[in-house]
Amino acid sequence: MSSLSNATFNFVLNLIDKSGLLGIFGLMVMESATLPIPSETVLPLAGYLVYLGKADFWTVVVVASAGSIVGTMIDYSIGSYLGRAALLRYGRLIRLNEGHLELAERWFGRYGSSAVLAARFVPVVRTLIAFPAGLAKMKLGRFLAFSAVGVFAWDTMLVYLGVMAGRNGEAIIGYLHSLFLPLGLAAIATIVIFVYVRWRRRLKASASPDSRVNR
Repeated sequence: MSSLSNATFNFVLNLIDKSGLLGIFGLMVMESATLPIPSETVLPLAGYLVYLGKADFWTVVVVASAGSIVGTMIDYSIGSYLGRAALLRYGRLIRLNEGHLELAERWFGRYGSSAVLAARFVPVVRTLIAFPAGLAKMKLGRFLAFSAVGVFAWDTMLVYLGVMAGRNGEAIIGYLHSLFLPLGLAAIATIVIFVYVRWRRRLKASASPDSRVNR
């Protein structure tokens, strides 16, 4: 492992080990609020502690998911109540620039509220998507429902990977890195299929007799 990976591994592992569930919750709040704390590091290490018998699997998943929801609600609220200008000012504190926001806005503009669910499996966009959802005044209940499904699935997967990698703690970072490519490809394939199905439905709807009459 590189010195940076070692430092990240040791810092997060020690923090979680000492603070337990509260540490996992706090880290996931910060990660989902777009602070530079990757869930791809936090949750596998939490899973590693599950492997060591220091935590319960489902308790960790629930606590992590609750933290993720709180964090994403912070971003949603900034977008919804403070607006774009305030969002960009806040973004400077966490190295979020206008290009990042525009990327998330393109996702939301293209896929609508469904992007809130799909983006949870895509690096970078997964935490940013709450901003345009807030700016667009997406219904809070719908935002929370879509976010909860994606967050719970993502968090469960990463904690489980940490448990599976627990047999060789020193190799956990390399093990997870080897899985990022296939996981990323699987996520992209899922999103492509999802978008294709939606496109086909819209195409059929626009070609139906009722739609032609309404025009």
